[in-house]
Amino acid sequence: MGTLHHTIAGHLGRVESLSFSPDGQTLARDSWREICLWDVATGMAQHTLTGHTDVVKGVVFSPDGQTLASGSYDKTVRLWDVATGTLQRTFTGHTSAVWGISVAFSSDGRTLASGSGDAIRLWDVATGTPQRTLTGHIGIVESLSFSPDGQTLASGSWNDTIQLWDVATGTLQRTFTGSNGIVKSLSFSPDGQVITGDRDNNTIHLWDVATGALIYIFPDTGSADSVAFSSDGSTLASGGRQEIHMWDVATGTLQHTFTGHIGSVNSVAFSPDGSTLASGSDDGTVLLWDIAPAAPETVPEDINGDGFVNIQDLVLVAARVGQAGENNPADVNGDGVINVQDLVLVANAFGKE
Repeated sequence: MGTLHHTIAGHLGRVESLSFSPDGQTLARDSWREICLWDVATGMAQHTLTGHTDVVKGVVFSPDGQTLASGSYDKTVRLWDVATGTLQRTFTGHTSAVWGISVAFSSDGRTLASGSGDAIRLWDVATGTPQRTLTGHIGIVESLSFSPDGQTLASGSWNDTIQLWDVATGTLQRTFTGSNGIVKSLSFSPDGQVITGDRDNNTIHLWDVATGALIYIFPDTGSADSVAFSSDGSTLASGGRQEIHMWDVATGTLQHTFTGHIGSVNSVAFSPDGSTLASGSDDGTVLLWDIAPAAPETVPEDINGDGFVNIQDLVLVAARVGQAGENNPADVNGDGVINVQDLVLVANAFGKE
């Protein structure tokens, strides 16, 4: 686990945001005033999206993978056609973007949330019209995340605060506080029951959405600038400084630490199938990590698959001597027939695991 299989480089500026397409085949990353789309399998560039007049802060795919949204320091949010790389729509209305504009799609893809220094706005994706503005946010909006059912929007701020909003009514549901730092990244668990936000004081907080109770504090060993749950919710990834950490959500224990960046890690994202983790850094690169567990080594002489080669395997081969070997585990050497040579191979492998 944690094998580096691609390095994506060649574009200007630090990487602030990453997003996998729903089919896992395309990765979007910001690149100064541009957005770059990459083929995950080959690491080759597909499209470069241009049009923003200032640094891009966030990128996110729509649930159907056909549209990409981007938010920028230029106070605009833009929607792009992923297949062609063309600009579809531009949303304006934010009057302040001192730290850029964060963006998030609802689970049905009909609503886009954008947050900047002054406000959180909800937009109708199909028409481009504003649905509502959420008022009462504490501090500068730094991060946004929809719950899996799309009914709740979480916002993180510079004031050590996570707020939960009812999307249908725009009302504030709950406020989480608990440490000193900027909530630069938010992630709901896939079941929508817990939410985590990163902190500048080197810890990550896990909250129960329904009760507001603090479930766990992960003692991260570096500044956690980005967090993401795996698709099954069992693992949490955090990126900060020059490392990526993988945590067991159930126990809060550190599973793995990945190193390879020479700048701070600003963004981490799991592929939908959970086999790949992407990390983006101040060093201008995106690293793709193979995190799928290694397939267990098979022992051909272990005929019954119990993990040991012993007399039971020898008996199974002896009972099939003379049979054709095609697709038969007793044909140990794969020569198409089960014979004394297979018996010898099993006997010589006694005790092997």
